[in-house]
Amino acid sequence: MDALNTYLRRFANQRGLTRVYVLGEEARIAGYFSLSAHSVSRQDLPPKIQAGPYEELPFLILGRLAVDREYQGRGLGDALIVHAFAITRSAAGQIGILGMIVDAKDERAADFYQRFGFRRLSGAALRLVLPITAMDRLLD
Repeated sequence: MDALNTYLRRFANQRGLTRVYVLGEEARIAGYFSLSAHSVSRQDLPPKIQAGPYEELPFLILGRLAVDREYQGRGLGDALIVHAFAITRSAAGQIGILGMIVDAKDERAADFYQRFGFRRLSGAALRLVLPITAMDRLLD
């Protein structure tokens, strides 16, 4: 958890580049996630997601999602990611984005994201994508 705590201390306040959403219990952080604007090269995306005329396509990136060890196994990771989906879908209603990207920290994390429908991008073993249309199905 040290790396995740370091992330909060050092990178969460990136002068407007990242938004961090925290789930707390009293004064303790139970979990959090961050979202930022991002773009992905059209050639790295599955053909169904290659929309529009641009070479770089707009997404939100889930920068971090973490649950404190004492709170793991209670479904908080699921709750956090569903909240991230709701924010992403809301943003997509206001601006042009195609979905969410995540860089899983390891295979276990990649498996977690794949449970929600994320698919791996070509050329990056731990980078995954979830289009807005898939989020819509999860949230409705």
